[in-house]
Amino acid sequence: MKVDFQNNRFSPSYRAIRIARTKGLADISLKEVELYRLYRGDRPFLQKLAESVSYKKLMPALSRDLQDRWQKILNYCITRAFREDNSSYIFTSSDKICGIMTYHNDYNVINLDGVCSIPIDKNERVKRLRKTMFYQLFKDANESNMKGVHLDAITDGPFDLIAKYEELGFREDKKPSKYISMFCNKHKIAEQLRELPFEIEYIETGETKHRNLIKLLI
Repeated sequence: MKVDFQNNRFSPSYRAIRIARTKGLADISLKEVELYRLYRGDRPFLQKLAESVSYKKLMPALSRDLQDRWQKILNYCITRAFREDNSSYIFTSSDKICGIMTYHNDYNVINLDGVCSIPIDKNERVKRLRKTMFYQLFKDANESNMKGVHLDAITDGPFDLIAKYEELGFREDKKPSKYISMFCNKHKIAEQLRELPFEIEYIETGETKHRNLIKLLI
């Protein structure tokens, strides 16, 4: 695929497709989020994303260590999203990139390689974005009849991620030194798919049109 960055044009090839949007129900002030499924042709966008996001600029109130940690999480997500066997999503709000999620399937289990929120303005993250992300993840797991979802939660991130994952049905699996391995089985997934629609409305777009996400970064 050829990319013309100067004129912001793609040759006809694979690009992101907007598959759904969500809006808050319990809290109508929540920003609407749009979900895009990435394809192999979106690698130039991923490279541009890695170059464009600086947590030092976006989250100046955080310590340097936490800024660096968050940047590493984003870069890891982008690296994993480059893999051909990964399924990856980009989340936007107000025409700005606000998150990325990527995973791969392994023996009837989804392994969540990475999930990362991206502030849309200085010190401004999209509230409850994680629930939209995990609704999509659980939806994929359910439709593929997976046994569950596995993730390795970091213990030195900018927030208490363990508690947030536990709210989404995950339970501790084992304790490695730097990460906490967690698993959400198919019964908990089904439970979350029943509960989350009370908080967020998930609206499928039915679109097949490919979109150029690079324009959201320039």
